[in-house]
Amino acid sequence: MAVVAKCIITNSEEGRGAFAIRADTDENVYFPMGITEALGLEEFEEVEAILIKNDRPDPAWKAIRARRLEEDTE
Repeated sequence: MAVVAKCIITNSEEGRGAFAIRADTDENVYFPMGITEALGLEEFEEVEAILIKNDRPDPAWKAIRARRLEEDTE
């Protein structure tokens, strides 16, 4: 079952995927290289992602889609 969650990128290296923390549960999330490169994800960025349970025990979640959160421009 898929869930939508806000995530904060904690680690991103060029040529590799990225890792994040779910804001609602503090669980780890893996972002595959395709998503990481398409969005140019960098540490401390906030994104909204569609997550599925990962086929590995750690990290618990894997992103299948993601988008940057809209920033307030006040």
